[in-house]
Amino acid sequence: MQESKKEKLLKLYYSHIGDGYFLDALNKFSNRQGFGIEDIWCVFANEYKSWEEDYFGETGVAYYFDYPAVENDEVITLDEKSFYIYLLDASEDYLTRNPTDEQEVKKYLKIIKSKLNITQIK
Repeated sequence: MQESKKEKLLKLYYSHIGDGYFLDALNKFSNRQGFGIEDIWCVFANEYKSWEEDYFGETGVAYYFDYPAVENDEVITLDEKSFYIYLLDASEDYLTRNPTDEQEVKKYLKIIKSKLNITQIK
């Protein structure tokens, strides 16, 4: 099955922050704050006010990919449930390389899940 553009960009986001910053990103996410490095970052909806140019609604997470990280600037927005699903996949991937961080990752995921009011996912 071919990856969608959105899936490729989300993989790029997590590979860009890398293992070295993954726990920092989880910490920020657990406070409903975005995280990024240089030309690739994400922002939670609550971080923008309705009058701001980049405002995208009351809920969700927007990912920004700017040149030169990508050829053309891109923005993708996910609802919070989709954000969490992609985060679970990224966390599982991270833990294959960093199994000693399992308890810390699970702690952050539990907090994030609670703050996003996600109930129907593991």
